Amino acid sequence: MFERFSTTTIKRGLLLFWALWLTVVVITNLLDALRALELLPASFALASGNYRWILDTVKPLGLPVWLSSTLFAGVIVWEALAATLFWRALIRFRDRPMLLEAAAVTAFVVNLALWAAFQVLDEVVLAFGPEGVHRAIFGNALLTLLVFYLLPARSGDGRSSEASRDAASVTPRA
Repeated sequence: MFERFSTTTIKRGLLLFWALWLTVVVITNLLDALRALELLPASFALASGNYRWILDTVKPLGLPVWLSSTLFAGVIVWEALAATLFWRALIRFRDRPMLLEAAAVTAFVVNLALWAAFQVLDEVVLAFGPEGVHRAIFGNALLTLLVFYLLPARSGDGRSSEASRDAASVTPRA
């Protein structure tokens, strides 16, 4: 059954996963921002709750609310950028060697940088609970990038790069 799934399908599926997941994260964070601005009722359930978490987490540091709000807005923009880049990578993906898949590489770099920044900030504000979650997401993103590098890419003739290499190494006998 699984032999029907090519490495190209797996890679496209992973790009789709990150694009969808980050899109959902952006939407729930935007809804949370609207709830914080009282444009949605406090009982609105689809909001992420991340804004309140940020306020509670940085409260011991004495940061002003406007700074926490600015950080939250920046996170939403960063997540939206990552989501957009994954959608673009999915559309442009041709299963070439990874260095030729610039859209995918860019999406992975922006996504990895986001979760790395979260881990650094977790350490700064001593938020050790969510640090594990952020580390897991970073690890999953890194693992996905590794899968892209390790799974064979298609060559220009439609075969996997391994098949093309094998065909090129066969010398005709006289």
